[in-house]
Formats: sequence, structure tokens, C-alpha cells
Amino acid sequence: MKKIYIAGHTGLVGSALVRYFSKQNVDLIVAPRSELDLTCQADVQTFISHKKPDAVIVACGRVGGIQANSKQPAEFIYENLMMEANLIHASWKAGVKKLLNFGSACIYPKECPQPMMIDHLMTNKLEPTNEPYALAKLSGMSLVSSYNRQYGTHYINAIPSNLYGPGDCFDLERCHVIAALIRRFHEAKEKKMNEVILWGSGQVERDFLFIDDFAEACDLLLQRYDQAEPINVGAERPCTIR
Repeated sequence: MKKIYIAGHTGLVGSALVRYFSKQNVDLIVAPRSELDLTCQADVQTFISHKKPDAVIVACGRVGGIQANSKQPAEFIYENLMMEANLIHASWKAGVKKLLNFGSACIYPKECPQPMMIDHLMTNKLEPTNEPYALAKLSGMSLVSSYNRQYGTHYINAIPSNLYGPGDCFDLERCHVIAALIRRFHEAKEKKMNEVILWGSGQVERDFLFIDDFAEACDLLLQRYDQAEPINVGAERPCTIR
């Protein structure tokens, strides 16, 4: 039976991975924040060397919407950098065979051609409101690529599209677009409002992916994907916010 460590098992992605892998023939390893501080290198190295997982999924991180990114840029870049670096380095030191690391749709340039392709990464300026978070995710992906190139590991960088589903955050300070829309329309209905005001032009295209479908895709990647370059994971059904 394979042992899979899911770092960040209570978040949107992590909880979906737990739901999915709980039904598979694997031994799941999880650790709450109260037991393991992922920003502490020594603690992470001790944990992974002791548990000896066959695969590590880096589903942890500080995440949030536009408002949270704007108000807490230091926390977004520092915490995500530390967690990624600690998990990737500790996995290599412990001889972990597979590691799945996640990028984000926001790591693509602000003015990016559609559809977004891997070749578009780092070709132009990032969206200013989430630049610290995006730079942290790009750095984590570069770290994975560097370890693969230097040490011959077979670690994977996957870039999910806009995720939604059970376990999502509905706090308007931290949530992403689907959850924000659900909450705004729900509150408008309760208050018998005639309209809901949304930011932007409504013309921006997003590719939305249900979280449990993404969890299944992660299993497929761990089993079959063995390429050096990152891979986009999405529904390939873009739509505008309007």
C-alpha cells in the first residue's frame, strides 16, 4: 500500500484530495497545523523522514482573493515560499519518489493570450494585486524544476484553473470568484435586492474546474505524468464572468 502525505489537508484542494484518496488503496498521512508548522524547516524534515511517504502533495498555502492579497502581501509571499521550499527540500532529502506541487492561474501575466499556455509563463508583468503570491508560486515551481534537473527527481508542477466546490471559503475578504458570486447573490436574494454590483467589466474569461474533478486529475498525474515541464489542469471550457 502506497503512503501519500497531503500537506494542507483541510483546505479546498487538500480536503478534496482526502475525500478522493480515502476511497483508494493508499495510506493517507496528514498533520494538522497544531502538530506541524510547515514554515519550520527542521520540523518538516523530521516529519517527512519519520513518515517516509511514497508521494507528497503540496496542497498547503496561504490563499485568498484580491482583497486579502492586497492587504497582506508579506504574509502571502513569505508563508508560501517557506512551505514550498521546506516540503520540496525535505522530500528530496528523504528520498520521496513522487511530489506534486501546484502553481496557480494567477502566475500567468496580466495581459496573457488566450488560451493560457505554458510558454506564456514569465513573458510579461503579473497582476499587481497578487504579485507576491504569484512570485512565491513561480519560485516553488522553479525549485521543483531545479531539483529534477540537478538531482534526477521526478517531481511534478501542475497549474490548476479556477477551482470551486465543497470546502471553499465564502469570506468576502479572502474568497475567490465563484464563492464570492454565490455569497453576493445569496445575500441579495435574502435582502430582496434588485441588483448585484460586481468588479470589473465582466469580459474577463476564466476556466472553472470542480474541485473533486481536480483531485481525480492529481491521482492521474501521480500515476502517469513524467514530463519535465509544468502542466495546465483545467476543464477547457472558458467563460466570462458576465
